Amino acid sequence: MKERVTDLITICSDGLYEREEIVAVSLLSAISGQSIFLYGLPGTAKSLIARRLSKAFKDTTHFEYLMQRFSTPEDVFGPVSIQELKNDNYIRKTEGYLPTADFAFLDEIWKSSPAILNTLLTIINERIYRNGGKDEKVPLKALIAASNETPPPNQGLDALYDRFIMRIIVNPLEKRENFEKLLDGGVVSADIEVPAELQFSYDEWEQLSREISKVTISKEVFNIIHSIRVLIDEFNKDNPEIAVYVSDRRWQKIAIILKTAAYLCDRTEVIPVDALILRHCLWTLEENRISIDEIIIKCVKEFGCANNAELQKWLLNHKDLENGVSDTFFYTEDVYETEKIGDKPCFPVTTPNIRKNRSYNYYNEDKNTIKIRFYIPVEYMDTTKSFSPLDEEGKSVNQVTCNFNGKKSCEVQIYNEVLNYGWDSGYANNFFVKWFDVTPPIQIKKGVQKHVDSRVKATFINECHKSLESLEKIITDTRSYVRTQKKLNETPFVPAEKRDLVLDVFNSFIKDLENHKLNAEHLLKKVESHAVSK
Repeated sequence: MKERVTDLITICSDGLYEREEIVAVSLLSAISGQSIFLYGLPGTAKSLIARRLSKAFKDTTHFEYLMQRFSTPEDVFGPVSIQELKNDNYIRKTEGYLPTADFAFLDEIWKSSPAILNTLLTIINERIYRNGGKDEKVPLKALIAASNETPPPNQGLDALYDRFIMRIIVNPLEKRENFEKLLDGGVVSADIEVPAELQFSYDEWEQLSREISKVTISKEVFNIIHSIRVLIDEFNKDNPEIAVYVSDRRWQKIAIILKTAAYLCDRTEVIPVDALILRHCLWTLEENRISIDEIIIKCVKEFGCANNAELQKWLLNHKDLENGVSDTFFYTEDVYETEKIGDKPCFPVTTPNIRKNRSYNYYNEDKNTIKIRFYIPVEYMDTTKSFSPLDEEGKSVNQVTCNFNGKKSCEVQIYNEVLNYGWDSGYANNFFVKWFDVTPPIQIKKGVQKHVDSRVKATFINECHKSLESLEKIITDTRSYVRTQKKLNETPFVPAEKRDLVLDVFNSFIKDLENHKLNAEHLLKKVESHAVSK
């Protein structure tokens, strides 16, 4: 099936430069029975693509109409039967019009009248046309609409726009060599020859829909879709004026397209590379298209590889193990020299020589200077609150103010009630005269090894081995998965540069696993080389 579809895409896109992806995803949408919206400027081969797509199916009828504001239901659904009117029956003669077509192309669709657009709702979704009170089954395989604008707001067109699941940008040619080929070549015809063995019959198309329903969606793709939904919600909160709405019905139709893509690539499962097709399904406005594209690529990169959930679980467990090793084998914080003042651990502080205050009685040998000793409670470390230290009896030394300012070192301020700067000059008692920084003395530095019991060490060595073995299994399983995915990654519905993005995700994921393995091995060596208590 994959080779067949690839050949069909090649034939249908012959001479349509830079249109291979457009033809591919349009054909995919038609085979899955979903409608297509081609968005682009006039003269970019939108109608030509629509006509060629119908050639991929046997015995098809094609209907085409250029919409404008004066279009009437007769132009699209057929004229009213005069003969039936005589019998009081309002019935249209639909032969040769949209209700009897296998493929329909409606250009400039949003310029049409509400009477036409509202009728299209049931034709697109239920494949039913109500004619004279009677439901007629419509053989429509795909309705292709085109416009150079998205539906104007507040015109009641949201429901119809929601039914166009595949939304494809058709830009003018960008590459110089292709533009020159266009100028130098002949007229590109819509009438192409498609070998009968490549074409799909109606019966085969019906059978395809039954087979496609058996295709499953991988857990990786489910994770990608869930993450896309979350990021779209976040985008909508930040950009309410260009918000993206994807209905549950739309998601269900999108899933059919993804399953069809997998089936046409001879697979029974939707894999991450298929999720890149969502780039053509989720945007609603030109203003949000690029953002949605970035969201999809981001989610494919983040969740596109198997065992991501297993890795996250391992990382949590290994982090707990690392913390346990750190807490058990090493000092995780500096241990300071402290003294108990009352029931509070404190840092002892003795000031440098400063001029004495005549009201203070702690004199040193120099009659003009003094050293003051006080105690800073440990509880204030890392805070920003000002406080007074304690003396040996646990009383506040109110003439001294301390503040750690959120750091490990403490700023100490001494006022003139302690010193005689300004004492005789008439300054206010709270006039500040001296300050300095105090760094609490460290007894044991952070990171120094602790001595541990040999049995404790053996337990941690065993846990490190288990963690490493668990990661090695994830690596082995991932390598096997990647080898399989590389073979399955070829799909005609995603261009090569986008497929390479998925392969880059695989390679990056394996590199991450190898780095985690190095860290796990390093942790094991750290524990094995640690000293034990005698």
